[in-house]
Amino acid sequence: MIRRMSITFPITGMTVLLILSITFSFYYIQVKALQDIFWGKEITKAEDIYYIVESLIKRDSANLTALSKALTEHHGLNEGLGYYTSSGGNKVLLKETMDTLFPKLDVDIFQVFDQDYHAIYSVTKDGKVKIDFSMTDLQKVSDKNNNLIAAKTGKQWALIALVSVVNQDRRTGKLVIGKWIDDDYANKIAYETEVHVSFGTKDGVIASSIPVNSRGKISRKALQESIDDIKSIRMEDAENFKVSHYSPMELAGEIFSVIVEMNTKPSYVLLEKNKNHILKISFLILVISISLWVGIALYTLRPLKNLKKKAKQTVLDISGEDLKEDKGNEILSLIRCFDKMVETVVNHISERRDAEEALKKHKAELESQVEQRTTELKSANLKLISTIDELEERTKQTQLFNQFGDLIQACDSETETYGLLIKFCKKLFPHDSGYLSIFEKTGKVMRVVASWGRLQAVGEDFKPSSCWAIRRGHLHFVENPEVDPICPHVKGHSGSLYLCAPMIAQGEVLGMLHLQIHTEDEKPAEEEIKKLYFSKQIMVTSLLEHYAPPLTNLRLRETLKIQSIHDHLTGLYNRRYMIDTLEFEARRAKRHNTTLGIIMVDVDHFKRFNDTFGHEVGDIVLRELGSFLRNNIRQEDIACRYGGEEFILILPSTSLENSRMRAEALREKIEKKLMINHLKKIHTITVSLGVAVFPLHGETIEETLNAADSALYLAKTNGRNRVEVGNGNHREMQITSA
Repeated sequence: MIRRMSITFPITGMTVLLILSITFSFYYIQVKALQDIFWGKEITKAEDIYYIVESLIKRDSANLTALSKALTEHHGLNEGLGYYTSSGGNKVLLKETMDTLFPKLDVDIFQVFDQDYHAIYSVTKDGKVKIDFSMTDLQKVSDKNNNLIAAKTGKQWALIALVSVVNQDRRTGKLVIGKWIDDDYANKIAYETEVHVSFGTKDGVIASSIPVNSRGKISRKALQESIDDIKSIRMEDAENFKVSHYSPMELAGEIFSVIVEMNTKPSYVLLEKNKNHILKISFLILVISISLWVGIALYTLRPLKNLKKKAKQTVLDISGEDLKEDKGNEILSLIRCFDKMVETVVNHISERRDAEEALKKHKAELESQVEQRTTELKSANLKLISTIDELEERTKQTQLFNQFGDLIQACDSETETYGLLIKFCKKLFPHDSGYLSIFEKTGKVMRVVASWGRLQAVGEDFKPSSCWAIRRGHLHFVENPEVDPICPHVKGHSGSLYLCAPMIAQGEVLGMLHLQIHTEDEKPAEEEIKKLYFSKQIMVTSLLEHYAPPLTNLRLRETLKIQSIHDHLTGLYNRRYMIDTLEFEARRAKRHNTTLGIIMVDVDHFKRFNDTFGHEVGDIVLRELGSFLRNNIRQEDIACRYGGEEFILILPSTSLENSRMRAEALREKIEKKLMINHLKKIHTITVSLGVAVFPLHGETIEETLNAADSALYLAKTNGRNRVEVGNGNHREMQITSA
């Protein structure tokens, strides 16, 4: 048995010490908690007794107050005081009344004063104490709302109530009743609370239920401290099993200390009894814990032996060494086995580490080769991606250029191409800004017709010589503003990169595209600038190559169109355009229920004028008249040459009367203002005008023209230089006209 226990003996000893420590700690904590419970109950009981004492005193005070107010209405007292006053000091009637009344009252003091606080009659129950309350105390009662006060006469304190006696609305005197604060009063309260109660002031104890020979144990210092600091103080007398609580209390305007003395012996006996119970429980816990540990130690000894055998067998398996067994000390045997296992494992780890080092070296070489190959593949992949991106970008640009070419071919006017070009510039150069300028032959200036981005220059114009690109005939790129020449038309240049690309077709300048290049870096590297220039140059050149030929074709088409619908001599619309326009306006007049005015104009005596001055002067007359008509009609009106010296004016949405008035106004202006200057001679002409309105003068344009021609013929017949209105069959219809 000793050998078996030798293994676990140190651990068992330490465990027993631990159990003892825990047990004694448990005992101490439980006893301390029990003491706190008992002392807490004691303090709670003291507070309860204090409140009971306070309520008893308040009850007596309330009784005194109520009794004093009731006595003021006593008939005998009122008559006695009235007689005393009226008789000049006769007390007989007052004395009889008070001697009869006093024994019936539950008071110790009964006094009557006149208005000047001179005592008329005084009586006490014991008759031994001389009543001599100070005038200041009595006046203090009169000044207060409450008629109750604690007053002192000699060494004796009393609780008194003072009231005025009023007879027929006239004060006849004052009445004082009271109770002594003495040992009898303290015994009365102690009887009701079942503990000793004492009252004290700063001067000492004034009343107590404690026997006189035992009052020396009341602490004068604690009494004064509880009154001065207005706090409760606990004093303990362990030898006599007594505890005193000193608590301040306000009594009728004065601060007293109420001393409550309690007997703690029953509580002490109960506490000691509970301590014994706790000690027994602690000892029982100690015995049970030690027994359990011994059982656990014996129970775990067998697995420990099995572990020793398995450890010894493991050493034999991994190292081939059979260790000797240490009898009676399983832990030492286990330690030796584990040491041997650790040694063997360390040797194996060392061998494995050498093998791992060799593997790591070989792995590092392989990783280096893989990394080199990976870098090469990444570089090739990046180049491939870059090439693919460039091809995709080129493909995208090619698609945009093809789309642009298709759309530009479908444009009806040159102005429409400006907006289309700017939209594709926004797609091709989304982060850049720029504008398109077109060369105007009439003013021989470059006019900005459209822009995008931050540049807002539409409407501005500049001379072609202000652009280096137009001067040189090819693209001009500003890489460094301090070195490269800046075009004068570039206003407020901020130092950013820009290029100007001329648009030239068949040796003729059509316009110029200006592009301001915005970069992420304020000062980009030279390689980046070259790359930017190369890509922008290709896109701008391709864009203008797709734009210039269609623009030339569009201008040629516009020129041919203008020539096909205009009279070459007068510049007015020709007869074919007139017929088309009349048909169109007639349909619109029918659709909107309006009228269409037609004025036919003929030059008076044109043949004679032509024969006299020659055909050259006749052409001048026709040309000047055409220009005059074009400048003296409304913007929506249309002037056409009908043939020879005849002209037609088309007036949309114009009534018959307005058409006639306009014809008359034109006739007067031509007669007065149209001057033909030939060979320093001024010639004047007159015209005859025929007016007709569709559909008033005809259901078709042909009928209306015939009506206007008839009116013109009538004007010629009636003397020329006049206006006549057609006499066609006027149909009655409601027509909206200007």
